[in-house]
Amino acid sequence: MNKRLFDYKHPFILLFSALIVSYGFFSKVSAQNIAAPDTTDSEATTVNNQEFPQWGYYTVRRDFRKCVSPICGGYFIKQVNLKATPCIDGVFREECYVSAIDWSSLKVASSELAKIQSDDGSRVILRGSIVPVEFPGFGEFGNLRVKEAFIAATAAPPKGTFVGLKNNGIVCITTPCFSTNQLVLNKPNISQVSSIDLSQTGATKKQIEAATREIFAKGLITVGRTEVVNNLDPTKRDIKFVGTQFYLRVEPKF
Repeated sequence: MNKRLFDYKHPFILLFSALIVSYGFFSKVSAQNIAAPDTTDSEATTVNNQEFPQWGYYTVRRDFRKCVSPICGGYFIKQVNLKATPCIDGVFREECYVSAIDWSSLKVASSELAKIQSDDGSRVILRGSIVPVEFPGFGEFGNLRVKEAFIAATAAPPKGTFVGLKNNGIVCITTPCFSTNQLVLNKPNISQVSSIDLSQTGATKKQIEAATREIFAKGLITVGRTEVVNNLDPTKRDIKFVGTQFYLRVEPKF
């Protein structure tokens, strides 16, 4: 190689290498810089999602460690359907520790709030967001600010994917009718199902009726899987959602 040409390119090569190190292969992924996608999964049936909030669903469990608050005594929270949850410090972890749960935005009756707070976390789903709170002498911790709460219909363990089922307004004169949107919680996946089976949840007839009303109203939080039900006519293939558990919304007090 021409020595003069190499001398000319040498500073550029050093600069380009520095840029790669700073912004490329060794860049740190921060949870605070990741926003919820605005589009649906390309493999799913794309439908409009104007009414059902798809993000911010957590399971919770109490922290029984014996040390001074706010370091201990709060809650461990985890976003459903995700292997890692973005915590207040920008790091993804299997669970995030929060010093407290802020219930002030959840306008429910005191009896309903006491019922939610007394649960050990095995039957409650909370929708909300982690907010920073400064504790003098201890630093910054996260609190979970709750917007909605949902309680499991039965004691059956949830198996499958957490989804929201919401009627999409499609009206059919024949079956199968894909009139229900299936929205995967905390992910951008939206598809449609033509039938729903909640019989495996062990819920009562009254509870299933309440769940059906939720599907036609604000949307039902449920867990389960989809099954393809073949038909002699391949154009009439049914896609059924089979639930293992569902969660009824704690209605606000007006």
